[in-house]
Amino acid sequence: MTPELRHLRYLISVAEHGNFSRAAEDLHLSQPTLSQQIKQLERMVGRPLLDRGGRTVRLTDAGSAYVRHARRALREVAAAEQAVHDVADLTRGYLRLAVTPTFTAYLIGPLVADLNARHPGITVELTETTQDKVETGLLADEFDLGIAFAQQHLPGVEATPIYADRSRYACG
Repeated sequence: MTPELRHLRYLISVAEHGNFSRAAEDLHLSQPTLSQQIKQLERMVGRPLLDRGGRTVRLTDAGSAYVRHARRALREVAAAEQAVHDVADLTRGYLRLAVTPTFTAYLIGPLVADLNARHPGITVELTETTQDKVETGLLADEFDLGIAFAQQHLPGVEATPIYADRSRYACG
């Protein structure tokens, strides 16, 4: 059996309070439930993590080492949750953009500038390449987004028109 995040939180709370009753109150658990969960964690770890002698509860040497790592693990989980939130709301992220050379000259500069103004935490990696490499790169997950000409696309490539070319040509 593998310890769950709640086990880590419970052990840290008992260590911080030095008392099962206060930790249980802080965690909104009954004291017997908290005690049972800590014993379960100790069985999983294979060592006593708390010295239960006297009025206060203290960490054993193994418990001190475990709590150090448990705190780090909980910080990493919180950082991972924040990173997911930041990507979801476009606070931070990374966009791998592939374009054909024609679009680089007149479309991409203003487009990337607008993206940076709206979402300064998004980093854009721009790759200029041929139409077929844009599509194969998208299919191979080398790019997140491609801008290329409207034409027949490879199976699996979803295309949405974003620009209508209204160029006029004159010959004399």
